[in-house]
Amino acid sequence: VDVVYVAGIHPVHRDHAVTMMRAGKHVLVEKPLAMDAAEVDALTAASRETGRFLMEAMWMRFNPLHVELKRRLDAGEFGRVLSVESDFSFAAPRDPSHRLFDPAKGGGSLLDVGIYPINLAWWWVGEPAAWTATGKIGPTGVDESVAMELTWPGGTTARLTCGSTSDGTRTSTITCESATIVIPSPSHSSPVAEIVRADGTEQVVSDRPGLHHQVREVHRCITAGLNESPRMPHGESHRIAVFMDNVGAALREG
Repeated sequence: VDVVYVAGIHPVHRDHAVTMMRAGKHVLVEKPLAMDAAEVDALTAASRETGRFLMEAMWMRFNPLHVELKRRLDAGEFGRVLSVESDFSFAAPRDPSHRLFDPAKGGGSLLDVGIYPINLAWWWVGEPAAWTATGKIGPTGVDESVAMELTWPGGTTARLTCGSTSDGTRTSTITCESATIVIPSPSHSSPVAEIVRADGTEQVVSDRPGLHHQVREVHRCITAGLNESPRMPHGESHRIAVFMDNVGAALREG
């Protein structure tokens, strides 16, 4: 065994991954990489100390559709991003013992699915300059819905939403200077998107999404002697974890 995929509930990610790296294994860790930024830092430190590869399994960043759209954005085809709207909300039975609603099991919609809209915005635009967040804390003490407003220098904005007790659109819309990109539900793993311009609409169809795309990235990086992926680097996992820590704290403070 050369590589281990850590896929347990959120609270076990750190200990399982550190144990594997100290045993000489490379690791791919299911998102979120860890429960908070401090745990993320412990994981990345273990990666440096052991020389083992570590990556957060944010498979959206390896979805061929997202990769192609990001390539075209970076090439300047769409102009500057003006706004992002992205949702990942779904209705789950409110079972206090289920991992989504049990604090001891890492419950909450922010960590479980809010990480997708957040990653989309950070990947396409970068770290925001300012943000606000509102949400609902449920009877078990975990967030059941979150709405975040992000802003960047130059006026770019994002509205990101997530939830675990009611269905949302699960779509993403990225409005740029010369085009609007619409990714249908479920936008984190969709194989199709529409690019809407003043002169018409283009449909983009890519390879079917799947977990194997991120596995190929793990293989590529390990073969190249890397301990992190340039598409999902340790620093990005840290910064997003800090952001989610701060959003969670803001929700708890009311």
